[in-house]
Amino acid sequence: MVDVHLHAGPEVLLYDGSFEGFLTVVFEATRDRIEVDRIVAKANHEARLFEQVRWIELKTEFAERVWNGLVQRAGKDVAAMVHGAFLSEMPGIETALWNHLKLVFSGANGSLGKNVLDVHVHTVYAAAQKVQHEAHRFLGFVRFSKAPDGSLYSVIAPDHNILERLGPHFSARFPNETWMIADSRRGICLRHDRGGLQILSVDTKLLPKDAEEVARIGSPQDARFRDLWKTYYDSVNIAQRANPRLMASHLPRKYWRYLPERQGSRQILSHHKEEPIA
Repeated sequence: MVDVHLHAGPEVLLYDGSFEGFLTVVFEATRDRIEVDRIVAKANHEARLFEQVRWIELKTEFAERVWNGLVQRAGKDVAAMVHGAFLSEMPGIETALWNHLKLVFSGANGSLGKNVLDVHVHTVYAAAQKVQHEAHRFLGFVRFSKAPDGSLYSVIAPDHNILERLGPHFSARFPNETWMIADSRRGICLRHDRGGLQILSVDTKLLPKDAEEVARIGSPQDARFRDLWKTYYDSVNIAQRANPRLMASHLPRKYWRYLPERQGSRQILSHHKEEPIA
């Protein structure tokens, strides 16, 4: 028996929150010619009066067909942009991606999906750029500590879901080490060992809340290196040339909580009198 959905207007499509789940939504919405109101991860859905909702189950084969079609039609760069924009987790990004992908698949060669003057393409492009920029920043913001068992661990709280973007860099940097980078905002961690990289779930309640808590669970040897790093950081600082505004533009305060060298600096800088912007 064919499952027929009767509807009189646009529908809200819910999915499991994964990228593969989103691609499955794209496949089924295109195949069934669904009039889409918006696409939302089930965990983020807030019901509205009289809206029509449809749940889309993840199907790997459908997701692969959409991904392969995207790469073939628009190229690897556009496909990477789509994935990057999805990782931004910005409100409404799934619907923007849906509108963008309709452009990609509507043309003969996907060229419409590259026109950044189009509002949907520009939204996707801007979101992907935010993810790329933050991932690049965190290549320098990750601070590893050594656990008592000898493994390395770090905790971060980025705005976007960038963990998998950090994997290649740190795998090349520490190829023979067991290490973990945890995202305290999303409850996931990137783990590396000789078997490769894995994304795992973790209870955010078990993660340290700041750099001081990270230090307390580290090894005694790590504490000595931490003190040396803070001593070096303080020694190269020239108080007479302090420019908190410039520093905050390169090292935003929202990232300070897991940086050992910045512990205590928030209070210090709060008393610094900045000149008004002209």
